[in-house]
Formats: sequence, structure tokens, C-alpha cells
Amino acid sequence: MKDEARAILRQFEQGEPIVSEDGRRTAAAWDHVSPTAMIAHAYGLWVHEMAAARPGGDGRLEEVVRGLFPDSGGNRFAGTADDAVLLTRGLLGDFEAGAEADAKGLGTLYNLAALLHAAMLRSQISEPDLDELLARAETEYAGTLASGELARAQVRDGHVEPWDVSEVENRAVEGGQIDLGALRVPVVPGIEIRPEGIDAQSQGEDAYGVTLRVGGSHLQLQLYSAPEGGLWDWSLGELAAKIAARGGEVQEITGQLGTEIRSTMPAGDSGSESVVVRFVGCDGPGWMLRGVLTGPGADSDILQEQVRRIFLGTVVDIRDARPLPNGLIALRWPPLGGWNETDTPLFD
Repeated sequence: MKDEARAILRQFEQGEPIVSEDGRRTAAAWDHVSPTAMIAHAYGLWVHEMAAARPGGDGRLEEVVRGLFPDSGGNRFAGTADDAVLLTRGLLGDFEAGAEADAKGLGTLYNLAALLHAAMLRSQISEPDLDELLARAETEYAGTLASGELARAQVRDGHVEPWDVSEVENRAVEGGQIDLGALRVPVVPGIEIRPEGIDAQSQGEDAYGVTLRVGGSHLQLQLYSAPEGGLWDWSLGELAAKIAARGGEVQEITGQLGTEIRSTMPAGDSGSESVVVRFVGCDGPGWMLRGVLTGPGADSDILQEQVRRIFLGTVVDIRDARPLPNGLIALRWPPLGGWNETDTPLFD
């Protein structure tokens, strides 16, 4: 794999066109040790080491990246220095920056090669040193994939959403919320809501989930009781088996919300049509939040911003949870304290 990555860099150096894997974090190039992942990780190692060697605080990383853009020009990165900083922050684990870079289409293999090439010139990296850097990147990235930390770190670790209520008690939560007891769902423009398992006009009943419609896509949220150590990794295999048993196609990838399942399921009476269904999940202390996405947003590498905001902005509170026999945690309907039905109308 190191030789393949080196060949791509050589193509770039010689001005040859690079048409290969998609370098966005949402693409399948990230769920295995690929040339794209190696080039990105090697660049990340260089940036980290250069920033660590500099005095100062949080601005060190930005200084290093901006140093790749001399006033005389010459950097072939397809974007501005600000764009390069944004992409670099995403590569180094800043989820919000990574999602913005993805949405702007910055993470192409061409741009990753341009940044590593600029780093080579800036630090006068020799051929043997480059080979060593790529070998380190390959080893470290393979270890990260094997540990599962890549996916888990992108979802939550107490610093990244979705939140457990214990993590937001002293933290400001922006925007309005729909309080369903065990779930507090953020309100985003254009959102519509439907409880699952009960009539929407019911009073004081338990719903087993809630579906939000926004931008033509549907996101169903369900909350499960989970043992210590989490439930999502185990659920991935069970979901894949169920989908395959129904004649669907399954792909497990590392996406914007961690490890996801994207499936193509037979649809219609004849089964000749198909629908794309996307499953995302998150483990928290004593719970697992699962999202099922259908519609236009399910068939796109980049999540619709509003769908992403809903899932990541949801707060889980199981202190007074009412477990159901199937492992689900009941959601309160209607929402506690009422809600503005003009801003968040019901849909059938």
C-alpha cells in the first residue's frame, strides 16, 4: 500500500491527473487501509509533529498549515489557506471542521496529495524519509481501524454529541428542543414530527420511537437500554443479518457518524424496486441511540446538515426511563411541556 501511495504522489509531482478514491471522510476509502487514508494520515502526522515543535497555544496548527501557502504562490491545493486549515482540522479529529470540509468538497485525493507534497517541500523531506513517514501512517492507521477507535471517536466521547444529560447539565444547548422524556430532540428549520407505535393524537401514552421529516428525508430515532461496553457494535451484525435475510444488500462503512450500515432493500409489491436505508448509532452510558434514515439523505455520502444536527444535537436522559419488553426505552407523548406545533407540525 505504501508503494501505491508513493505512486500517487509521484503522479502529482509530475503534474499527471489524479483520478482515484474519493478523499472525503464519508467515503469508503476510510474504512480500510487505502492510499487515500495513508496520504491523509501521513500529512496529519507531519502537521502534528510540526505544531508540537512550535511554542504557543492553539494557533500552532493554523500557523503550520498557513506556512504551506507562501506569498509567491506555488501551492497547488484547490482552495484557500482557510480551506486547508479547515480540512486539516477535520483530518485531525475536529468533527465539525471535517463535516464542513466534506460539504465543501475539499477532501479530494488531489487536495490531500497537494498538502503532503507542500509539506515535503516545506520540510525538504527526502525520499527515504517519505517512505518512513508513509510506513508509519500505514501502521498507525491499520491499528486505529483494528481498535475501532476511529468510529467511536467520531460519534462521542463526552466531548462530541449526541450528549448524555449528565454532559449538558452545565452546558448551554442552542435552539429549541422537543422534550420526549428520555430524548430531547433539537428543533431545526422545516422539521416535522410523528410518534411511532401510537396515534399522534394520543395523550399520556408511550411511543417506541419518533420520526422526524426534514428536507424530504425521514429520520427515525429509537432509544435502547444498553449494557456496559455498549450495544451498537453488536447491533451492526444483527442488522446486517436481518437485511441480508430479506434480500437486501449491506455495506458497513465509517461515515460522518461513525460506523454505519447502508443497505439497499427490496421495495414494492413485486420487489423489483429498491430503497436505500441507512442505519447510524451511538453508545452512551446505559443507552444506545439508533437512527434509521430514508429518503434522499440516505443515498448521499454527505449527510444533510439538518439531519446531522438532529442526530448529534439529541440529548438522552434515562434517569426516569421506562424500559419496554423489547429493550426499547419509552418516549413520552405528547412532548412534555407541550411544543410549538406551528414550528414543528405533525405529519402522517
